[in-house]
Amino acid sequence: MKQMTALRARLTGLALFGLAAIGLTGHASAQSVVEAARTALPEATRQSGVLKVATSLQWAPFDYASESGEPTGIDISLMKLLAAKLGLKPEFEDLKFPAIIPGVQAGRYDVGVNQFGVTDERKKIVNLLPYFNSGYGLLVRKGATGIDVNDLCGKTLALTQGSAQIAIAEKLSAACVAANKPKIEMTFYPDSADTYLAVANGRGDGFLTARAVGVYIAKGNPKLDVAPGALANLDSISGIVVGKSNEGLYKALLLAMESAVADGSYKAVLDTFGVADGALTLEQIKK
Repeated sequence: MKQMTALRARLTGLALFGLAAIGLTGHASAQSVVEAARTALPEATRQSGVLKVATSLQWAPFDYASESGEPTGIDISLMKLLAAKLGLKPEFEDLKFPAIIPGVQAGRYDVGVNQFGVTDERKKIVNLLPYFNSGYGLLVRKGATGIDVNDLCGKTLALTQGSAQIAIAEKLSAACVAANKPKIEMTFYPDSADTYLAVANGRGDGFLTARAVGVYIAKGNPKLDVAPGALANLDSISGIVVGKSNEGLYKALLLAMESAVADGSYKAVLDTFGVADGALTLEQIKK
């Protein structure tokens, strides 16, 4: 527990991201309501005045807790922006990562965010509104940067239960086997904090992650680093999780995103966190 507390303190202590979150809060609250988007909302959501957002605050720089304990990050700032355009107040609840999608499916939350990869498996059970593209890299123990992210055959990856990285690791491992090379071994942990600790303590050769996340984590943890390079030919599109039966909310969020792209506020969120290269075009968002 002390290790996890110390890790979170290091992860949330970077002034750049804390200051960014403060600025974006004011920016989001100043947004004008997009009437077409608000009209598209389900009546119950519109009447409640609240957008219930499930997340896991252990995934900096997308979703984490500030030094004062407030939710912050790229996803948090984006949801504040979209909620403002819908005339709603966002309410964030911190869950374990594997509980987010089931919570949205069950209707306990309106949406879920935690840099969820848009995968075929997830699209079978929920809708995902695309909002970010980030290539994958490898978070490794300090001093182990000689590992080639594009040659992981025979290595052991630490993975978070329920994450999109599992499918990627399985695909890479299958390619190893097909090439008569050793398969990739995998160990699983309940949340990202435990996964980071496993890698830092040598329980695994690395952790597949979006490079934006890996670089941020490594800056806050002297035991971790990011291996050079990124996985070849693999985009990582992230989406906002919405229930399959909640078409009205999905349409409302899409209209709010269109407005955010048009007025520059979407790009401003990404710019403030230094990840503008992950911005999607409107055509990519509407896929």
